[in-house]
Amino acid sequence: MIFPALKKEIHARLLKRIAAIGLLGSFLAVAAVLYLEYRQIEPTMLDAAEKEARLFVPLLLKQDGSGEQSESAAPQPEFSDALAHTAFVTVRLYARDGTLLMEKSRPGSDAAARVFTAYGVGLEPGKNRTGVWKYQDKRLLLYSIIPVTGLQDDDIIGHAETIYRASLHDITSLLKRIGLSCLIGAGGVLICSVLLYPGLVSFHNHLIKNSSELNRANGFLLKQLGAALAKSDVADPWHSHRVLIYGVKLAENQKLQRTQIRAFIQGAFLHDLGMLDVPTAILLKNAPLGPEERISLQEHPRKGAHLIKPYKWLKQSRDIILCHHENYDGSGYPAGAGHDEIPFSARIFTIVDAFDALTSPRPYRGAKELDDAIEKLELASGSQFDPVLLAAFKEIAPRLYGVVSKLEGKKLERELNGVLKKYLHV
Repeated sequence: MIFPALKKEIHARLLKRIAAIGLLGSFLAVAAVLYLEYRQIEPTMLDAAEKEARLFVPLLLKQDGSGEQSESAAPQPEFSDALAHTAFVTVRLYARDGTLLMEKSRPGSDAAARVFTAYGVGLEPGKNRTGVWKYQDKRLLLYSIIPVTGLQDDDIIGHAETIYRASLHDITSLLKRIGLSCLIGAGGVLICSVLLYPGLVSFHNHLIKNSSELNRANGFLLKQLGAALAKSDVADPWHSHRVLIYGVKLAENQKLQRTQIRAFIQGAFLHDLGMLDVPTAILLKNAPLGPEERISLQEHPRKGAHLIKPYKWLKQSRDIILCHHENYDGSGYPAGAGHDEIPFSARIFTIVDAFDALTSPRPYRGAKELDDAIEKLELASGSQFDPVLLAAFKEIAPRLYGVVSKLEGKKLERELNGVLKKYLHV
């Protein structure tokens, strides 16, 4: 399978998301299993207690048929034998009218009874079974009142009030069942996540391909618009290309993140977008501007920021568009911001924009030499430019200038395309 550009970044992000979803899904599956199993403990124990309570049916039928009751509810030998074959620790048998017929407890039953007494558990006999379970000393205990019916019909012949204690074997089986259910639930979710990955990758690749084509088109439009704006401003269609290359190299030198560099590229191309909203008479005027005309011109950063506001893809370019005429000492426009109030990318832009303006020919003057341009920038260090960023640019400027100044036309275009492919295209 052929993956598109930036596959490591994109697929690492996709894997992280699938892993997070798989783990969250597994956690929810395990939680659901535990909840359902917890809800089943009481019905399961009641089923077991009800089944074993059937052993007392003959005793209740005998009492019901004779109409006699044991003195002081004294247990009969049959009762003791029946209790020995159950998991009950205490049993009280009641006639239909609620009269206690007999009761018997195993040794140590007091401790089990205290568990329910401590919680104030009390149940009333009725037509349906009822019970409450507790966990004590690694054993499950169930206090219940179970209606006992005859052998051939559903008529209630009495009630059994019991404390049922699950065996260690039953508890082990329960834990194994819960563990297996959790494993199946979590495993199923994880397997589904793994099986979904190829499909998601294929779908993601399709989106990336379309996005890449769209970004290339956007990059082309940005270049053309940037070149048109530069040509109308400084009569040099390649000015924005060189500024962008210088700026990206300085941004890389300062360890800016990929998204920040992408925002810088957009802002560098569109920094004078607000000029489109400035009256042509002001832009073409040969005489000095009047106060109102100057104010109108100085509003172009705000106008440019307003133009891109509806477009989410361009919103990160706002910093440069709005602040590319701000000075480090606060003497710039439109807001008079200074120092750290000026976004980092805008501080980079003002340096590289001024550098290329100085080292490129203009209709009214020739291009300055590298040393003269650096000296000119140093004169404005701390006033127009960030002194720390300017010092960093001075270190890389000779090598950059030696390469970029020799590029023209298609060679400069190829160099810029390499930058765009690295940061702007997907």
